[in-house]
Amino acid sequence: MSLGFTTGEARHEERKLQGAVAELDNAVVAFFWEGEGPRMGTLTVTLPDRSSSSLLGDRDRQLGLILGGQLAALTGKMALVSVNLPVGLGDEAGRTLLELARGLIGKEGEENG
Repeated sequence: MSLGFTTGEARHEERKLQGAVAELDNAVVAFFWEGEGPRMGTLTVTLPDRSSSSLLGDRDRQLGLILGGQLAALTGKMALVSVNLPVGLGDEAGRTLLELARGLIGKEGEENG
């Protein structure tokens, strides 16, 4: 068995936002960041019933909870989400990242790894 990530990117103003999602039997693991290299950031978990918790960090906590809620609702699975954005960008780029997250789940057969 191999774990493959579906990856994608979106533009918010002049910034390049990226995401990577891996779907397991019972969970979705997602990373969202700005720039070229993937980065670990604020970590949240959302259960299929949409109850959620912040596990690590605070800066992008609200956005991580929103993204996790969306991923859990779309898949019916637990969602573990990491968000690493520059200070203040998360508030502005939330809608762009939600669209990116929905697109990554829709690309299930197009894994990069």
